[in-house]
Amino acid sequence: MSNTDAQNQISKLVLVSEDMELVNLAKGAIPNTDKQTMQIIDKPISELVNGMRDIDATAMIIDIDATKVEDFENLQKVKRLADNNMSIIIISGNFSPAAARILIQLKVSDFLVKPVQTSDLVRSCNNAMKINTQETQVQPQFMSFMPASGGVGTTAIAIETAAILNEHGQKTGRTTCIVDLNFQHGSCAEYLDLEPRFDITEIENSPERLDRQLLDIMLSKHESGLSVISAPNQPTEMRSFKGALVVKLLDLVSAYFDNVVIDLPRTWFPWTETVITGSDKLFVVADMTVPSIRHSHRIVKAVNERIGKQANPKIIVNRMDFRKNTAGLNANDVENALGEYYAGGVPNNYMLVRDAVDRGVTIGSVEADNNVTRALSGIILADEMLEAAQKPKKKGLMNMGRNLLKRKAG
Repeated sequence: MSNTDAQNQISKLVLVSEDMELVNLAKGAIPNTDKQTMQIIDKPISELVNGMRDIDATAMIIDIDATKVEDFENLQKVKRLADNNMSIIIISGNFSPAAARILIQLKVSDFLVKPVQTSDLVRSCNNAMKINTQETQVQPQFMSFMPASGGVGTTAIAIETAAILNEHGQKTGRTTCIVDLNFQHGSCAEYLDLEPRFDITEIENSPERLDRQLLDIMLSKHESGLSVISAPNQPTEMRSFKGALVVKLLDLVSAYFDNVVIDLPRTWFPWTETVITGSDKLFVVADMTVPSIRHSHRIVKAVNERIGKQANPKIIVNRMDFRKNTAGLNANDVENALGEYYAGGVPNNYMLVRDAVDRGVTIGSVEADNNVTRALSGIILADEMLEAAQKPKKKGLMNMGRNLLKRKAG
């Protein structure tokens, strides 16, 4: 098969399950499109065997009871009758080490434990369908930004970070979305001159309604290709929601985007700890003033005390003056005060940043080679730059992310 034929081929998924909760989750997560279709077979695996030769699918998702020997016997028959190129994903509500060993011996593509998260299901299906093309899917990377104090430029930093990851990802096929979790005073959409379309009132009392179709409706798209989730401002309301809404939102976003940049509010909500725990990187943004530097240090210490040092928060100093021997607060003072928590500084280029915000574009699109984007790229892509320098000694790509809910459970 030529590359063109492979690209034009429709991926066919078959879900075998009598569990309506799982069926509804799959329908919301994997809609039928011109590139993929999903068929539901509302039968137990015992009734699947006789019709296997009539099933033409790229991948099959089978719901079994891992405590029943008969289900494994039927799974062996299904594997024997299935096309050699068909990937099989197993879902069960109860797994034991013995069951896992059997599934490994049967060489199934993946196995998931109920209750299944949207991101796990989508990622497992995508991986299964790419096995024959030798493509691999990297886990999504969560990068969160929290302001140390008001007016330090956190939103501008978060947006430019997303723009850097978006441009960098276009070379490697990775997608980026920025999520504005400041539901009361969020500005991400306004900074990019977009309509904020995330209507929280639609789903705040029933987060389970949030699926791929609804997410597409609530997603704003920037001309640069960057996707944005931002709610309309409600300045007169103190908007606090159940953690389930935020977790469901981020779980769904991570199923369809490789890089997720989160603009956190300054206020610590009940769900803030969950977001920080699930983030691969947390940056506290300060500006170059004594109160802001002090407060950023307090936040980092509070995060470490609350969550533990595995959160590994770092501090970015915005509007940084890099001169080291000037009178008053200078670069040496900042670096000494922040010590190991100092991630780096972003220079003060007020006119450029203001021009980008007023025009509703990214900083890099106003001036391609500018000091703000260069400095931020050095901080955000530090791991990849280090890996590139060590490439002769170390092969393969660094796994930049882990699943939000798995880490929460851990």
